[in-house]
Amino acid sequence: MPLRKHNRGYLRINDMKPLLLSLALLLTTPAMMDAQFLNTYQWKSRLVLLFTPSPDDPLFLQQMSLLAEQSEAFEERDVLFISITPNGEYENTGRFLEESLARQYHQHFSPDEKQFELIVVGLDSTEKFRARNTLTPPSVLLELIDGMPMRRQELRQGYGNKSQVNRGGL
Repeated sequence: MPLRKHNRGYLRINDMKPLLLSLALLLTTPAMMDAQFLNTYQWKSRLVLLFTPSPDDPLFLQQMSLLAEQSEAFEERDVLFISITPNGEYENTGRFLEESLARQYHQHFSPDEKQFELIVVGLDSTEKFRARNTLTPPSVLLELIDGMPMRRQELRQGYGNKSQVNRGGL
């Protein structure tokens, strides 16, 4: 439908609706497609993403050691740890995301590739916390998770520390 001019030379809003709808779709589609890789975890797992410039980065190694000390507490809260280097999997160790997935995570979360970054992603697949170039005590992460609405709901509904909500218990 061609756009018509109003008697004063302006376009009427009704004439612009198809154009505005098309523009809205063009602007939102890349954002929706960009985060589809997170759908695998949505409503199932909370994520702690560990972006590291290299597998032997001192901050990364120290952070992993701290997190390992509280592995049971994180498991009870359905937390998965994902280690990501700028170029993907390192020497096929299986400890890091492969290249194409690493690229998607880097594009979506935009970490500084030269620094260590820790990002917490909630059950709803949105970013909840970010720390750059610093160690984050596990207690900070556990308190953050325990304060999240879905976690509080799990505890209120009597699922204790093991989330039955996310395992089809409801």
